[in-house]
Amino acid sequence: MYEDNLNIRKEQNIFNRVLIYTVFILFAVLTLYPLIWVFYSSFKPQLEIIRDSFALPKDPTFINYIQAVIKGKLDKYAINSVIYTFVSTGLVIIFSMMASFAFAKIKNRATPFLYNSFLMGLLITIQAILIPLFISMTRIGLRDTRTGIILIYTAINLPLAVYLGTEYVKAIPDSLIESAQIDGASYFTIFLKIILPMCRPVMVTILIFTALACWNEFMLALVFTSSDAARSLPVGIYSFSGPLATEYGMQFAALVIGMTPMILLYAIFYRQIAHGFAAQGAIKG
Repeated sequence: MYEDNLNIRKEQNIFNRVLIYTVFILFAVLTLYPLIWVFYSSFKPQLEIIRDSFALPKDPTFINYIQAVIKGKLDKYAINSVIYTFVSTGLVIIFSMMASFAFAKIKNRATPFLYNSFLMGLLITIQAILIPLFISMTRIGLRDTRTGIILIYTAINLPLAVYLGTEYVKAIPDSLIESAQIDGASYFTIFLKIILPMCRPVMVTILIFTALACWNEFMLALVFTSSDAARSLPVGIYSFSGPLATEYGMQFAALVIGMTPMILLYAIFYRQIAHGFAAQGAIKG
């Protein structure tokens, strides 16, 4: 009787594993195939795409990429996106870690109010602030400027970064900070020598989330920019859906150009992201 039950359990475990792996494989195929299809379609001439959109390229060509850069001005837009992503992400990391240290370790009557004010930012959607933000940026002369876009991207990404950083810093033992204060270290020294080195996992997590958000952001860049000097790459890719809508090869090439940096960034840092969440979960536990 015991052996029969054991065999039944083994068969159930095998069935459950097969079912789980089947679902995972199906999900992976559904996720990866569109990316693969866009990639190899970007090397197909226009006629091949029209004749059979799912077939592999018979005569691969790089002309789609060349025309996408020249006609679509993707080189200028890509430079703008790099600037927006790099500067905004750096500012978010610096400001969020400074605020996180203050909220978690420096006791003050205003700390709960200020921290909750940041958390309220997680509940505010971009659509809710779009009109007042547009009016404000226009009046102060920052609309259609790189500085204006960087300030907006920094502000909208700070709430999540502050939340992640504060929850992480809270778990750092107070005894470390107290020992440093006894030795005469200032808050600035404690922040540089103790907090930042211990917060590398969550800083990498903030880096990835903020970089993805800034690189892929479309609505704000579309509304707040009107010249080629300030437009970002997603806006440039969107322009292919207008007069160049029939040039599918150029559209696919533009999409590949836009997706590649973020895919590489995630592939490089995915272990650090997992480690950051795991460390944060272990700290809370």
